[in-house]
Amino acid sequence: MTALPRRKVLITGAAGGMGRACARMFGAADDLVLTDISQDRLDAFANELRTDSYNVAAHAGDMSDPALIATLVNELSDGKPFALVHTAGLSPALGDWKAIMQVNLVASELLLNALESILVPGSAAVLIASSAGHMMPPVPEIDAVLAEPLSDGFLDRIEQIIVGMSGANSQGGMGGISYTLSKRAIHTLVQRRSQTWGPNGCRITSISPGMIDTFMGRSEIENTGGAQELLDATPAGRIGTPMDIAMAAHFLTSDNASFISGTDLLVDGAGTYGIKASMAAAQG
Repeated sequence: MTALPRRKVLITGAAGGMGRACARMFGAADDLVLTDISQDRLDAFANELRTDSYNVAAHAGDMSDPALIATLVNELSDGKPFALVHTAGLSPALGDWKAIMQVNLVASELLLNALESILVPGSAAVLIASSAGHMMPPVPEIDAVLAEPLSDGFLDRIEQIIVGMSGANSQGGMGGISYTLSKRAIHTLVQRRSQTWGPNGCRITSISPGMIDTFMGRSEIENTGGAQELLDATPAGRIGTPMDIAMAAHFLTSDNASFISGTDLLVDGAGTYGIKASMAAAQG
């Protein structure tokens, strides 16, 4: 009997809340290639999935490491369409401003550059951004800097921008501004790359979660006032779940979303609009 072909799906940050939910969702019909910074947590999760009859390859490491990226590319280099769900990232409660920018944007750019060499028609990518990226209005001069994360002196220029935006004196500190900038950059990155991916039969989108019930999300609620404000302003009346994100990612990488590319999907229970409306009301 000839086995039916199964798509390969690369999930980064796979041992985190969103990554685990995505692995469970996609692995029911797809072969999984998982990566995470934590070797122990990734190995434990991969073994858990294998016990449940999922087909899993797992490679731990830093997403900025060229060796890891080469290994992941090799896993997908079979000439068939693949999917990427890029959940790896840092929030202000988990890293300083420089680490946040390095993980959220620089590493994303490195990964996409490498994957573009093996794109085949039908491939699709979803990058996890954040509703925070929608809180900053477009500033062409800043967007121009964010569009070149691999350029010499990039982090120095970002530091100047953060300091110029009040830096440590802002509600979220240097890390909060870096996080917002990095996630806005994911929105514009997806828009730009869609212009070259589309003619090659491929799609790229992003998802901007609101407050999600993960370790990262709970850490933000406990340590930053803005996270609780966003949750309080969410009309849906609840915190989001990792599976809310996994289901959205599954849709965006499916044929049902074949005309969707170069855009961001807010999965936030209307919290982004809610907090903007609340801020506008407070300002009179």
